[in-house]
Amino acid sequence: MDLTGEEFEDMVGAYALDACEPHEVEAMERYVAGHRESAADVERLREVAAGLGAAGASTPPVTVRERLLHAAADRVSPLAADIALQRETDRFDSFLSTLVERDLGVLTHNGLTVRELVQHVEAIDRAFIEAADVPTSAYIGSREVEVVTARDLSERVGEPFAETVTRFRRTRRRLVGLHEQLPADRRVAGYERDDTLVIRVFETWTHHDDLRHALGRDSALPDAEVMRSMAELAMKALPLALAARGSARPGHTARVVLEGPGGGEWTVACAPGESPALNPDVVVRASVVDWCRRFADRIEPDDVMARVDGDAGLARDLVAAANAFAGL
Repeated sequence: MDLTGEEFEDMVGAYALDACEPHEVEAMERYVAGHRESAADVERLREVAAGLGAAGASTPPVTVRERLLHAAADRVSPLAADIALQRETDRFDSFLSTLVERDLGVLTHNGLTVRELVQHVEAIDRAFIEAADVPTSAYIGSREVEVVTARDLSERVGEPFAETVTRFRRTRRRLVGLHEQLPADRRVAGYERDDTLVIRVFETWTHHDDLRHALGRDSALPDAEVMRSMAELAMKALPLALAARGSARPGHTARVVLEGPGGGEWTVACAPGESPALNPDVVVRASVVDWCRRFADRIEPDDVMARVDGDAGLARDLVAAANAFAGL
């Protein structure tokens, strides 16, 4: 059999330990013969295996179990887009039920009142649903979001808040349902179907936090699996974000390591349409919460506490561009 790069990565450990079946050994040898750079990986792993064998058994540190369990807890998989959206919807809806009349006029991060911000969330949900009915619908970006919001708020002045919440719940059910109604390759207002839903996860979390901050309540983070879904989208958008900010670096590669529950590691090309190289020009390590808040334009680049190994200028461009597609 002929191996792909991913299959080689899956088997190289066993190959270095001489733990492969004969047909797997033949396939690995053919792959290594055709990919010289992979020979160094094999040799390095064999040296490590030999060193471990010579070292003999040792008593692990008393903290190793706790550290391993903590690391395993952080390595979660992203949820299906509709499930992630439903989870954030449930958290947001529960919060809405705690609001009282005196809360509704309080100003939030973007200058809207609490009442208006909830109206905004529903209005943009509805705009995406309407776009889903038209395969060639117009792109919905930050400017379009502002136009839709202004129009909807002007049309619903004086609407009772209970009516707004009821409409939000009805509209959100329809939005979550797009996952079942549309094929995965269907584009909605310029976005892939699942990306559309995760964009709405981002907005729900962001505005939930806006409301909590405005009312003096503590932040409440999403589940780790939901955070991972948002981080995946933020990384997927990064090459386009660099291009949108005029900071694309053709031929360059970055590795971004996001730490904390829902985090992970991504190797991304620094220009759209390119494939990342094996060896990155920079490695950036930061909190997954900070990165997602930066993506949502809720913190400034200097507030992202990043550790950088490699091209510091490229690292600054990555953090600066992360919010390129943020709306209100």
